[in-house]
Amino acid sequence: MRPRWWIPLLLVLLTGCSSPQRAVRLDTGRGSPLLFTPRSSAQPAELNEDDFEQAMEALTRAVRPSSRPQQAARLLFETEPRSGSYLYNPRTRRVTPLGPSEHLESDPLATEVELTRTYLRWCERTNKPGDCLHLLMENPTVTGDGRYALAMALAQGAVLDEMMDAYKDMVDPQAMMSAVLWTWTTYMILLAVPEPFSKGVAAVMTATLIAYVGVDTFWSIIVGFKRLVEEAERATTFDELRKAGGRYGKVMGRNAARAFALLATAAIGNTATGLATKVPKFPGAAQAAVQAESQMGIRLATVGAVETVTVSAETVTIALAPGAVAMAANSGSSSAAKARPTGDRAWGSFSGFKKAMGSAGPGKEWHHLVEQTPSNVKQFGSHALHNTENIVSLDKGIHTRISSLYSSIQRDITGSATLTVRQWLNTQSYKAQREFGLLAIEKVTKGFW
Repeated sequence: MRPRWWIPLLLVLLTGCSSPQRAVRLDTGRGSPLLFTPRSSAQPAELNEDDFEQAMEALTRAVRPSSRPQQAARLLFETEPRSGSYLYNPRTRRVTPLGPSEHLESDPLATEVELTRTYLRWCERTNKPGDCLHLLMENPTVTGDGRYALAMALAQGAVLDEMMDAYKDMVDPQAMMSAVLWTWTTYMILLAVPEPFSKGVAAVMTATLIAYVGVDTFWSIIVGFKRLVEEAERATTFDELRKAGGRYGKVMGRNAARAFALLATAAIGNTATGLATKVPKFPGAAQAAVQAESQMGIRLATVGAVETVTVSAETVTIALAPGAVAMAANSGSSSAAKARPTGDRAWGSFSGFKKAMGSAGPGKEWHHLVEQTPSNVKQFGSHALHNTENIVSLDKGIHTRISSLYSSIQRDITGSATLTVRQWLNTQSYKAQREFGLLAIEKVTKGFW
């Protein structure tokens, strides 16, 4: 049975989705939305294999995969099961729903049965016998959403291997893999056909993903998935499905696939707030924080304040919770709101922050963008320093290099031959110190400083 629900999606494909330049609209619920033009120099947050596997291993300790992962993913994103049949005309690229007594000209069951047999043989060849991706829990053959999930698995083969390495100490690694794959696929289905927007956990995932890959890459991923859906529906053999997946894998790229996998894993069985608290501990979070401001005009630490995200051909509209602080934006540049941020959560001491937030992650350390120097504490107050907007997780090596930079005299940066960077920073406003802190992370990470 083919899903009638996909009729709107395939019709959307006919109109095209490209746009020369996309904007982000920030709706704070106060006055007109802010229009933000992302900077074209976006650099994706880098996720290397070791950091990715360590983070996945840490995340999975808190996850209990469901025995019915497809159903669990639907509950997470509040979507309904879909069913139905349609006739596809490749010449006109139109789909026509079939009535209860109508049938396709060719027997779809024969095609689906053969595809299912090939899928099971593929599982056997990869040393995971049986229904290794849990595609047959709700249908006896690989059809409907199962086709998209299988195509996604074929698209991200290298990343799936890395995920299995991270799951090697679990009792049932394959159950964890299926849970992540179905969460990933169901989220993409939700993005491909907004209803008309993503909300809750999906909204937090969307904002975080944009912070990691940038608006343009994010849009390419959506367009690529829509094409994957069309190709998966038309595929009559496993090999055709594999080729479609391979094409999509090239569109997404390994770095974006790792970011997707992290988000999908952290989202399983979670709430929007719970997911948002995990994001600052992800590898690459410091670089993603820089991108969140340059691409969306929001701070990554407050991603939990994102209530809904609507995606159109030209604009991504982000609606923030009442009281959330957005960044002003005009002509592609941004500046912080006048009020000093106190974060989604703030504490009166660094020890209080660490007690609540826990470890920064394997090989990571917590880093203050605006340092907790005595003069800063006196001038701005403890809560302005010890909060989820000002403290980010950094690799220990990067943290050490930034600390050394702050302790050194850098005349080309400060214009002073006597003041250290830290002493010079202490003369600056909170806004200036924070912007320098984000810049320092970017420059040190890339080896420029």
